Amino acid sequence: MMAAESPATVNHPADQHLETLALDSSSAASAAASTDPLLHPPPSPSPPSARAAAANGDPFVEENGEDESPPILPTPDSPVVSREPSPLSYQITVTDPKKHDEAATGAAGVIPGSGSYFSYLVTTRTADGSEFRVRRRFRDVVTLADRLAATHRGLFVPARPDKSIVEGQVMQRHEFVNQRCVAVQRYLCRIAAHPTVARSDDFRTFLTDPSGIPTSEGESPRFNPSITAASPTAVTTPTTPTKGGRDFFGMFKDLKQTVANGLMAVRPPPVEEETDAKFLFHKAKLEQLEQQLAATSQQAEAFAKAHEDFRTTTAHLGMTFVKLAKFEKDQSTCSSHRTRAVNINNFANAVVKVSRSQTKLDAEIVKHLDTIHKYLETMTSVHNAFTDRSNALLHIQSLSSDLFALHNRVAKLESVSSRGIDQERTRYQKVEELKETIRTSEDAKSHARKEYELIKENNMNEIKRFNKEIRQDLVEMMKGFVTSQVEQSDNIASIWAKLAEDTKGYAERRS
Repeated sequence: MMAAESPATVNHPADQHLETLALDSSSAASAAASTDPLLHPPPSPSPPSARAAAANGDPFVEENGEDESPPILPTPDSPVVSREPSPLSYQITVTDPKKHDEAATGAAGVIPGSGSYFSYLVTTRTADGSEFRVRRRFRDVVTLADRLAATHRGLFVPARPDKSIVEGQVMQRHEFVNQRCVAVQRYLCRIAAHPTVARSDDFRTFLTDPSGIPTSEGESPRFNPSITAASPTAVTTPTTPTKGGRDFFGMFKDLKQTVANGLMAVRPPPVEEETDAKFLFHKAKLEQLEQQLAATSQQAEAFAKAHEDFRTTTAHLGMTFVKLAKFEKDQSTCSSHRTRAVNINNFANAVVKVSRSQTKLDAEIVKHLDTIHKYLETMTSVHNAFTDRSNALLHIQSLSSDLFALHNRVAKLESVSSRGIDQERTRYQKVEELKETIRTSEDAKSHARKEYELIKENNMNEIKRFNKEIRQDLVEMMKGFVTSQVEQSDNIASIWAKLAEDTKGYAERRS
């Protein structure tokens, strides 16, 4: 459980959490590996910024001294907290795409490929050895994503893969289908790794029930701030169920409220605004983190591409020397020529071995640096969760404005004197009807307020989880990256050392 949080009363400098990666330069060269701060972080006291913040009652530091602020880069003195385990251990694979024909009507039948779709085999293995196999099409993935977004508002729900606008045409390409397999598998695995969303009944149904999740055309819950949830992470509103699909009337009401907030000189009280200083601070830090991740992602891709180019060049060099050795051997007329051909061939084989070792290193580089891309993708989920919060607040403000207008109408009717009994009866009926509408709107606002408070709680819990996981994952990424570089460098060095030993005699004869 998280420690209690103190009220947000202190302003925080934007750079107080920026730290540098300390290196232990006092260690001897022979003991460098055992004292590497990446591989073996030395224990150290809390950072000065954290100590100063704690002394000043900083609301962004927990009682146990752990800094909650979104880290830009983990350091040896940053606490690495164990990741919150996923509730269920799932091993999910998506394979075996199959094409199916589908009757196309109207304009859809004119588009090439629109009369067919692909299904994918989703295999799920659980910790107890159970295995489930179901076939799903991408439409089922979209339905799952909509349901999870509706029932887990305010959480960092993983974003689903995008749906191609010209999907019917590009789907005929083999590489597109394979890429979608990989994207869907990655998406499902990210859901399974989420400690809350993985418990969803919809997710379990998607993985295990051959009939799948009942669909509702037009589902897009993130655009409907009045949607309520039926899971432990949401508040259930005891109102008449609405039809499936987007609540366009509610959307236009909220849009109208947004325009009114920007254009009206005087807004009806009460004005609902985001006043949580702690949340606004975290939101700003996460926006800065996203910019840093985007820049780092570009550099990681450039680094991986440069390393791949170097490996390709090394492999071409090795093959060129193989051809040269063969030429020397075929054209040799004396023993010295044959000896030179053997040495060239040994060099060529060494270069080829180095290129193979670099191939393994390339795979390790991509695997470790993929952590950057993973968290950059997660920022989409972060934005969606914060959008849920904004929409919920906007919905409350829309209801508040409606109530303000209703109360004004009641006050006007009650202040007007009627000229006869019939007019008095009519006025009384209108007032009673308006009061009933006010009571209904008050109930709706109360439920909207509860939903908003739940989203706020979900936001902060997710921010805490995100901070802990990114600290651990970035440290593990750097440790794995450095370790793989050391291992492959040692392997390459041993290849060159063996070649030097094999050609020592030839060099001595020349001297």
